[in-house]
Amino acid sequence: MTDIHVALRNLLLADANVTDIVGTRIYPMKMPLDSPLPTLTIHRISNPIDHLTDTASPRFQISVWSEDYAQAQQLRDAVIDCLNRYKGVQDGINIKQIIYLEAVDIFEEQTSIHHIPTDFRVIHLR
Repeated sequence: MTDIHVALRNLLLADANVTDIVGTRIYPMKMPLDSPLPTLTIHRISNPIDHLTDTASPRFQISVWSEDYAQAQQLRDAVIDCLNRYKGVQDGINIKQIIYLEAVDIFEEQTSIHHIPTDFRVIHLR
């Protein structure tokens, strides 16, 4: 995991509304095959860098996975409430702002799992 991945994971782990649902089941990129649900995965989609201001503004997708749609929605809302508009220093990274962008509801037919990819822009100093 990159440092910003760790910072995002630790922000989520520090939020009781998130951990009451997933515990510590927050994984980079993909969840282990044997992971119980619900769970979260963190994936960096892009990583634009402004070399003049030495800032990065990567787009991250926090994916919600659950067998229950209402629970998936509750977890999505907890993730948004935790991260949206966050400003501060986490794990040594100066985060200027985290901005919620969008979320999409997906139902995985073959596994009967609800998946809600939830996207954020994370502006931070490098």
